[in-house]
Amino acid sequence: MTEHNPMADQKESPEENVQLRCNRCNKPITPATAILTETGYRCAECVREQQRAFDTTKRLDPFLGFAVAALISFAGSWLAGLLGFFTILVAPGIGTLISNAVRLVVNRRRSKALNKAVLVGAIVGALPLLILAILPLLSGSGPLLTGGGNLMPLIWRAIYAALVSTSAYAQSRGLRI
Repeated sequence: MTEHNPMADQKESPEENVQLRCNRCNKPITPATAILTETGYRCAECVREQQRAFDTTKRLDPFLGFAVAALISFAGSWLAGLLGFFTILVAPGIGTLISNAVRLVVNRRRSKALNKAVLVGAIVGALPLLILAILPLLSGSGPLLTGGGNLMPLIWRAIYAALVSTSAYAQSRGLRI
């Protein structure tokens, strides 16, 4: 005769069978809270601690990154009104220039705050000439209402602002475009 196992009658959920442990601290973790890394599953605390190790900026670095990004972006926005279609080709290069200049100024230190400062600096640098081009439209004396003028410099400056800020941010985060 075969023995009857009362435990076999109970159905177990797959989550109850899975027993995960953080591969760094060996703490038990659930599948819902486990974070898959390149080296295996880790708990949230170990992932946060590891990410903090990559934050190497000093207190002044985000301010320097903002200033460098804003200055270079402003210079590029002046060119954007003159370059026309070529703005589409030049703006990502200026974004790369911003990222490389910031890396040089902050001695290759990095953090999320620095990346955000580069993004905001690139946007702020691109805005003054764009706003100056928009103001005549808002006051009622713009080229659309007076029947003359060319809106293309305004359009190219808007495209420049979008392209330079996104490419500078992507480059500062380490993405290659």
